[in-house]
Amino acid sequence: MLFDSLSCFPAKQRVASRLTSVATPIRLRQLGTREFRDPSLFLRRIKALESSLAHVPLDREVRQLRTNRLKEWRETRVAALFCYGMGQRLGHTVYVSRGEVDDADFIASWVEDDVQQLAPVQLKEIVPDERNGRSDLDQVIESLHKYSDAEDLNVVLHLNRQLRFDPLAVRLPYLRISSLWILGCTSLDGTEWGLWGDFLTQNVEEHRFAYPGGANKCDAG
Repeated sequence: MLFDSLSCFPAKQRVASRLTSVATPIRLRQLGTREFRDPSLFLRRIKALESSLAHVPLDREVRQLRTNRLKEWRETRVAALFCYGMGQRLGHTVYVSRGEVDDADFIASWVEDDVQQLAPVQLKEIVPDERNGRSDLDQVIESLHKYSDAEDLNVVLHLNRQLRFDPLAVRLPYLRISSLWILGCTSLDGTEWGLWGDFLTQNVEEHRFAYPGGANKCDAG
């Protein structure tokens, strides 16, 4: 859903925040055999499918990918948006591999100095008010305490709620994860998105990017 970002980050020299890739050979072998896709192509195909079904009578839960059978595809769409936005931020493609492994919901991958980098990513959602009005950003961040030994785990919070958001007001407890990002839609027609992070560093940055191929629904429901 749409939210407003209140804060502007001061103009100063920063080292760009980024995902943290795994370092151990065992983890690299474990994750490197997965299939990776260009998130832009995936998002365009999802948009084309949704457009073709726009006038087909479907249950609201199905249309919003909220059934158990469609959960993986709902999460994959958000994962693709995150990887696409991260790729726009870094200036090169960040590929996505759907499906859970250990604590990660998906794997992001990119090539740096001719070496494939692999980053496990956990996805959390701050759901719309009508689904759980008691849940909020602070509660979801606090829940990350359970990852007590996840120093190669990156976490992205999908802010799927209409609200006023001040990234500079985010307060964090001590967390044993690798990085923390917030992703959200910033326009009513779904064309504009925002990515903020890394909140575990002193270099929290804002990056705006356009949904590939044009408008798409912000709210997964």
